[in-house]
Amino acid sequence: MAAVPALLDELIEEFLLRLPPAEPEILVHAALVCKPWYRIISDPRFRRRFREFHRAAPMLGFFCNLMDAQFIPTSSFRPPHAGNFRALDARHGRVLLDPWDDMDERFVVVWDPTTDERWEVPVPPPDVWDLLEESYATVLCAAAASPTCNHHDCHSKPFTLVFAGPGTEPEHEHTSFLHVYSSEGASWSEPIPVPRCCVDEVLTALVGSTLYFSIDCGSRTLSYNLATRQTSVIHLPPMPDECATALMGMENGGLGVAKLDKAAKLSVWSMEVNPNGDIGWTQIKVVELDKLLPVNACSISSEFLCYAQGVGVFFVGTYDGLFSFDLMSGKVRKVFEEPCDQIGVLGAFPCVVPYVSFYTPDQWADPLPEAPT
Repeated sequence: MAAVPALLDELIEEFLLRLPPAEPEILVHAALVCKPWYRIISDPRFRRRFREFHRAAPMLGFFCNLMDAQFIPTSSFRPPHAGNFRALDARHGRVLLDPWDDMDERFVVVWDPTTDERWEVPVPPPDVWDLLEESYATVLCAAAASPTCNHHDCHSKPFTLVFAGPGTEPEHEHTSFLHVYSSEGASWSEPIPVPRCCVDEVLTALVGSTLYFSIDCGSRTLSYNLATRQTSVIHLPPMPDECATALMGMENGGLGVAKLDKAAKLSVWSMEVNPNGDIGWTQIKVVELDKLLPVNACSISSEFLCYAQGVGVFFVGTYDGLFSFDLMSGKVRKVFEEPCDQIGVLGAFPCVVPYVSFYTPDQWADPLPEAPT
């Protein structure tokens, strides 16, 4: 009979593993049911299994760059306020913040919204670019260069920053630079020269160990291999002027790009590499947003598009509010009420920064209250 309680605990754990990760509040309520459930959920082994079982982290919400980075929840997760910052990027559980209201400050902040830990990082010396003009920065787990990390729980692990932007000295007229920061050594790499380009303030895409920046108004992408440190410039599919661009990681492990034109048509392309190493693009999907969204086609902005990596969700701005839609299911949600064309409320780039992460009891700042007997 001694084996019966153990078997019951195993069945309860299997049930708890299947609770939805996008609603972390449910885990709290489950932990308060009784002490056995509290013991199971508080066990680090359960938290590890929970992340492995669900594999893909959920989107807990997104940061909307108004006067400050305002968090708009799509789950029960509610982080502290970011402060007087705009959100530049988010990946592997951390957010990169820029103090946009103080141009004299030459630093950025890496922030973990689940624990409210913050790391202030000075911009690389010498100051070769202005963060708000022709340049961009991104944050990622330091293990992104190798397959050793599944990125389910990178919150307490070292991180890397990658900055891209043009040089400002006369001798840099035809050169831009990449700088790489390692939190382990608290230092920047030597500048990596690349052909001169204007780096778009568009969310980067991480495909395997290669990071992609959108450059030159979405006409090209700058790639940087984190393992080999090799760079290249790749032409993106040609599209009409005034077209919004979003970079994507595809299910086949390759790079994708989405383009939104003035006719409210969203085109999705997949990069193909032939045996000779030549790069081409294949159009795999076209979505007529005026038929999908409950708004007039003229209301849809062709100057803003955002893609939430790992969850397959696009954000589209309209004069009637901000909408998200799932590329696979076509499910549409209105996630922000105010008019949000590029020139209006969402005036800072990138307008939207999705926050995709697991949030489990080990990350809660306050301990769980004592569970009932």
